[in-house]
Amino acid sequence: MSLKGKDLVSLSDFSRAQILCVLDVAEQMATAIGFDGGPRSPLDPLDSILATLFFEPSTRTRLSFESAMLRLGGQTLGFADPGTSSAKKGETLADTARMVSAYADIIVVRHPLAGAAKVMADFSDKPVINAGDGAREHPTQTLTDLFTIRRELGTLAGLKVGLAGDLKYGRTVHSLAPVMAQFGSDIVCISPDALRMPESVLQQVRAAGKQATETDDLAAALADVDVLYMTRVQRERFPSEADYEAVKGSCNLTPELMAQGKEGLRVLHPLPRVDEIAPGVDADRRAAYFRQAAGGVPVRMALIALLLGLYGARPGGEPAPPAPEPVATDQRCMNPKCIMSTEAHLQRLCHEHEDKRTCAYCEIAL
Repeated sequence: MSLKGKDLVSLSDFSRAQILCVLDVAEQMATAIGFDGGPRSPLDPLDSILATLFFEPSTRTRLSFESAMLRLGGQTLGFADPGTSSAKKGETLADTARMVSAYADIIVVRHPLAGAAKVMADFSDKPVINAGDGAREHPTQTLTDLFTIRRELGTLAGLKVGLAGDLKYGRTVHSLAPVMAQFGSDIVCISPDALRMPESVLQQVRAAGKQATETDDLAAALADVDVLYMTRVQRERFPSEADYEAVKGSCNLTPELMAQGKEGLRVLHPLPRVDEIAPGVDADRRAAYFRQAAGGVPVRMALIALLLGLYGARPGGEPAPPAPEPVATDQRCMNPKCIMSTEAHLQRLCHEHEDKRTCAYCEIAL
């Protein structure tokens, strides 16, 4: 089983065995860089270049990718402000992918429009890693979450995972919920009605044979879950400021609420936080979100090395199931947050389901 040359657009691109391979290599990387305070072990330096194309603001994801590549002995290039790139002049994402492929060995892209990472992967001849595409997915954050949960609780199976806050626009939970279900854990969705988890994600959880329950009562859920995964309300994704103000502050964690949680509870958050976790929670040993953020470095080190084929994957293990092939359609995607809204040259593609068609880029129903 090798990950060399693969893209990571969605976590569904990887099988369970491949995900575990990344986590196992991440443990090796953690040891090598003294992640737990031990001595560092030298790594054979990479003669490779990572391109970081961030069309949307980022702190942890961008810096952890750059740190990961530098710790591997490679080099980085790229931009954190699309205004300094040719996108400002109207260059298509497809053309950007073609050009950057000539300059780097592996590409990381973050973009505000759903489906952007798929476009990069379709037009690049180098491995592409999705660092977040609109409200759709953030697979490397999920790998970091899995790394943290397994370290903190010793397993990914048999847990009850509470996802709280903005489950409608929060791309991290869209990736995390299905994969935790695949590993054998139940999901509890905690949010007001206006921020509910998309039905398509709930269906994936149930298709894995696990429970996906919904509630707006954080206090009641807190007493029952093993992991509480908090998210901020994604202000930048709302159609209007009034819509954002209507739900802001609807799901907040305080030290008083933490007192109702299990002794073995762990609280995660992809960060940045705004007001959804009170600073007073930070001192609680069950608050794992800063340890979680630090874990992004060894996880991304492992992923880069594996996709470049510079560290061997363990033998055996099933490949990821083939993704359904999209088919051509004459229907136009009307989602303004889809990459199709700006890349008019792209072929219109859809996925055909039993009762509907969805855009192959943003998965919104056509």
